[in-house]
Amino acid sequence: MAEAKQSATFRGHEMGKCTIHNKNVAESVCLNCGKWVQVDCKPAPNGIDIGGPAIALGCED
Repeated sequence: MAEAKQSATFRGHEMGKCTIHNKNVAESVCLNCGKWVQVDCKPAPNGIDIGGPAIALGCED
């Protein structure tokens, strides 16, 4: 999650606290624009471990 937050911060996001869903998925939301980042702690062999618009797009503050 630290790597995902660092990537989102690089894009100008101010990420909030991390929440954990289903014991395997962690999520954080930008406090300014609402874009999110999600980390799958146990992805499938061909799955994506880090994703979400906060790591792909800049903050629309």
